[in-house]
This record gives sequence, C-alpha cells and structure tokens, in this order.
Amino acid sequence: MTWSPVTEPEPGGGPASTEPELAGQDEARLARLRRLAQELPPAPGVYLMADQKGQIIYVGKAKVLPRRVSGYFQRSGQTPRVTLMVSQVASFEFVVTNTEKEALILENSLIKKHRPRFNVILRDDKTYPSLRLNHHDPFPSLEIVRRPVKDGSIIYGPFPSAGALRETARLVTRLFPLRKCRRPEVKKTSRPCLNYQMGRCVGPCRPEMTEAEYRVVVERVRLFFRGRGEEVIADLTASMGEAAQRLDYERAARIRDQIRDLRTTLERQVVARVGSGDRDFWGLASRGGVAQAAVLTVREGVVTGCRPAWAEGQDSPGPILLSLITQYYGQGHFIPPEICLPPADLRAEEGVALAEWLTSLGQAVEVGFGSGEDDERVLALAAENARVSLEERLEKMVRAQGSLVELKARLDLAVIPRRLECFDLAHIQGQATTAGMVVMEEGELKKEAYRRFKIKAEVKGDDYAGLQEALKRRFDPAKDPQKWPWPDLLLLDGGRGQLSAALKAFAELGLEPPPLAAIAKDRTGQGPDRIFKPNRKNPVDLRAGSAGLLLLARLRDEAHRYCRSYHHLLRSKEMVESLFDGLKGLGPARRQALLGRFVSLEELAQAADAEILAVTPLAPATLAELRSRVQKLLSGTLPETSQSEESLGVNQFPANPAPAAQGQEST
Repeated sequence: MTWSPVTEPEPGGGPASTEPELAGQDEARLARLRRLAQELPPAPGVYLMADQKGQIIYVGKAKVLPRRVSGYFQRSGQTPRVTLMVSQVASFEFVVTNTEKEALILENSLIKKHRPRFNVILRDDKTYPSLRLNHHDPFPSLEIVRRPVKDGSIIYGPFPSAGALRETARLVTRLFPLRKCRRPEVKKTSRPCLNYQMGRCVGPCRPEMTEAEYRVVVERVRLFFRGRGEEVIADLTASMGEAAQRLDYERAARIRDQIRDLRTTLERQVVARVGSGDRDFWGLASRGGVAQAAVLTVREGVVTGCRPAWAEGQDSPGPILLSLITQYYGQGHFIPPEICLPPADLRAEEGVALAEWLTSLGQAVEVGFGSGEDDERVLALAAENARVSLEERLEKMVRAQGSLVELKARLDLAVIPRRLECFDLAHIQGQATTAGMVVMEEGELKKEAYRRFKIKAEVKGDDYAGLQEALKRRFDPAKDPQKWPWPDLLLLDGGRGQLSAALKAFAELGLEPPPLAAIAKDRTGQGPDRIFKPNRKNPVDLRAGSAGLLLLARLRDEAHRYCRSYHHLLRSKEMVESLFDGLKGLGPARRQALLGRFVSLEELAQAADAEILAVTPLAPATLAELRSRVQKLLSGTLPETSQSEESLGVNQFPANPAPAAQGQEST
C-alpha cells in the first residue's frame, strides 16, 4: 500500500483577473489535474480530493486509478454535484492498494476520519435499542442495551421503536419470569425478593433453584424470539401435566395461564417467514441530495424489523449503497451470514469485494441479489420502506427549511442559520453548577455534537459568570474548527442580561461573536416566548405559534433537558460523597469495592451485614456508622457536602440513578 500526494503549484497569481482570465485559469487547472491523474499507476486504490486550504472534500476508490480520477476533470457529462466538487479541487492524493477489497476498507476508514462534504455520509441518527441475553451468566436476565458489546451475548434487535422494545421486554418477562435484579451475581437467600412473591420472577436466589431449572426458562425465551412459539407451548403443556400429577395444582394453574397468554400473543403476531437463517435485505431511495436506505432484518427466518439509515450526498445508486453498507457495518452492527441487495444497484465485482471485506470483520458473509419470489418480495418491501422514509424525511426538511428562512428574515441574519447552538445553565443555590450546549443542524437535533461543562466559577450561583466560562471554553480559539464549527446562530436561554454576558465573553476572547439571540418565557406565563437581540430594547417580532419561534423553543427546551440531566447526575454524586466524607476506617480501596458491588444506596441499605463484610472487611463501629449514614441519606436528614470536580469518582452509585446524558464533556 503506497501513499502519495499529487500536487503542483497553481499557475498565475497577482491582481484580480477578468472573467476570460478566470476561465482560462480554470481550464489550465483542469488540464493540469487531468495530466497528473493520467500519470497515476494503473492499479486499484483510493484517491483524496483537496481544496485550496488543503481540506479533504472527497474520498473515492477506484479499480484502476488513472481511468477513474481523470474522468472527473472532463468538461462534459458531469452531474451538477461532480461539477461543483471539481470546481473546488486544487490537488489530490492517492493510495495504491493490492486489491479492490483493500481499497474498499481504506475508503471507509478515510471517510470516517475526514467526513468530506461531497461524500455520502451515513447519518444513522439513532442508536436503536436491542435486547441482550447474556447466556454466559449462570442466571441471565433480559437487558435493554443501546450499544451491544461483542462478548458472546445473544442480541435481539435492533428495535426501531423504543416503546415497542419495552413492550416486548415486558411481555417476555411476564411470559417467562427471568430475574429482574441488577446484581452482578445471584446469591442464595432464605428470603426471596418481592418479584418472586408476586410471581414475576422464578426466584434464582432461592436455595432450591438450580442453574439447570433456570436454563429451561432461558431456552424458552430463545425459542420465542426465534418464532418457535408452538414448541414453547408444547414444553409448557408437558410441565403443566407434570405439576398436576404431583398434585401441585397452584403451579399447574400458573402454567395454564402462561400458555393462554402465550397463545394470545402468538395469534396477534403477524410474522413473515423468509427461509430459515439470518439475513439483511437492503432497499434504497434517493432524491434531491438525500439518500434513504432501509434494512429489513431477518432473524431465524422471521422478519424482525426495519431499520432506516440515511445519507447526505448525491451520487448514483451503486456508490451510495456501497458507501452506506460499509459505514453501517463498520460501526459494529450485527453482520448476518447473508446480505441481499437490489440487483440493479451494484456490480457483481463490487459485491464480491464487499463480501470479502465483511468476511474479514468476522464470520463468512455472502453478498447476493436475492433468488426466488420470497427474496424479491422482501427486497421490494425494503425498497418501499426506504421510499416512505425518504418522503417523510424530505417533508420534515421542507418544514425545517421554512422555519430557518423565517428566522433569517426576522432576526436579520446574513445567511440561513444551518447550524444553531443553544446554551443553558443549571444549579441549586450555586451547587453543582453545569452548562449544556445542544446543537441543531438543518432543523434537526445533532446529539453527537452536544457538549456539557462543569462550571468552576468562583462566585457560586452567578449565572452570568457561569455562562461566560462556558462560552470561553466552547469558543476557545485553540480548538479545532473542524470539530467545533462556527454556528450561524447562538441562542441563549435568558434575556438581555445573558446577551450582555455573552458579548463580554467574546470581547475578552478577542473574537467577533456569531449572530446572538436570547429566548425568554413571557413574564405572565400566558404569552409566547420572547426573542431578544443585542443592542435592541424590544423583543423581535416573531408571531406566536410561528414555525421559527417553535423551532427556537424546541432547541431551548432540549438545552434545558440536557443541562438538567447532567446537573442531577452531579448532584447525586455529591450526595454519595457525603456518605463517605470523614468516615474512619473506609479508605479509597474499600470505598471502590463497595461502589463496584452495590449499584444504589437502596441496595446497600437492604444488604445484610455479612454481605457487606464479604465485599470488604470493616470494623463494627465503621459498619454501624455506615448503616446510620445510609439511612439518614435516604431519609434526607444527612447534610450534603460540596466536593471539588477532581474528587468525584466515576463509579459512584446515585441515590436515585439519573439517566445518562448524551454528548461529551468539554475539557
């Protein structure tokens, strides 16, 4: 594999040129690039187009480099997108690979690294949840996970609807009462939990419950997810007969009710069977620079769901689909043994290269174009799902575009605000002050760009100082502009005071601020939100219920939610710190051992003395004091301490676990 830059100095220079001179320079540039492209080695590889600033604007792969790259610099037969891209190309680099498969792998990694503006970029804007069954655990439970870890666990999903997933999880755990406790290991006890007493758990913590008995329930869950519900019913019927023969009529009645509920569930299910294995079927639709794919997942021959994946960038269907597939599976999604693609969208040799690359990620993978009526039916269904999803997305984009155009006019902006950022602060009497930044691009929230800040301002409770600190850290000139792009509109939750604080922060940074606005609720609570701009006394005239005002309110509410969730997380950590503060006989190692074993204060309070002492040895006085503090903290009578940012551990359990915040913490 060889990496080589291909550049030459641009001809010309000097004063501004006339239009004929500019046209001549452009023709000379194309001729120079075309000549350099024809000199490339006739081998497979990857090429990277760069603009005059040296930024990569396009990454592509080629079976034969000179033929592919020189084709970009022809004057005729180009799409508008390619024409626009080529007009910005000043140089290019190339990497020679041994095979087309290597070029595919490298292209995928370079797109992830540079995220070029003219490439098709996968915008899989949701991490869909899945159900995880860790069969390596002696007593596995069914967990909801967002990012499955490749640890050998059985994963069911992903589920495009989180509501549908939770309903499925509730149904499965009602039909098959797996354990619900979150302890890392099950310990036997003479007093099972309340779930067992209510019939919601088989009670693996009971001394008489064996792993083999529990495995029977686990196997029924696996059969249910495979669509083999009738086998589960037959097994349960046999168990009901055995219980009746032992005169255990109470257990037999419970199994009877379980069979009835399971039959009702199976009758409600509408299941399409496609063969007997695991496969993914891809469909694609594109229009107006937006490509929408749909992945129909087939598990054990049953269509289990449809997952959308969309992209930005215009190209022919083949390159779009190939780029989407490599980025999709490159993110760690489950790769089935067979992937079916629309036959008109990919060349056979591209399918072979794709199959080789997917196989290199794990098990052997076959990439095909479907065979038989069943496969054609599912491929058509995937294409229809992609088309419907595309129509919905384009409709949302049109509505968002109207909102952004309105904001440009009403807020007197120089450009349509494609990227909006909003800041909010949260604290309680100056304690655990946090700031949150949320981002919206093209009218849609971009959660991977969210950032959060622990405020270190000396004056506790000073909202203006906290806001200034957050803005200075976010707009620090030393930050990489690629990772921290400049917003077209910066929105603040507040009023004229927040605007003045923001202007002061930018003045201290020596920067010209981006367009600023602040959003404040009406003082009476009855009117619409008010929008303020710097150096203007009266609010901006945005009609109540208008699309632009609703968009800003949505962004403000998201910033408030995001900031509050992080604030609650820090508050809960400070509460736990007060539990250990000044407690003799409980050093860092013993604290960490307790934090790693008990996931909440409630669980620590319910644990027996022997269970705590099994984790770490404690003197009787230390154990008694720890017990006392836990009870006081749960009842709210233990005073809290304010710890420094450095003292907050990463594995501390909260009194009431707060949801994990999205985005990243700024440094």
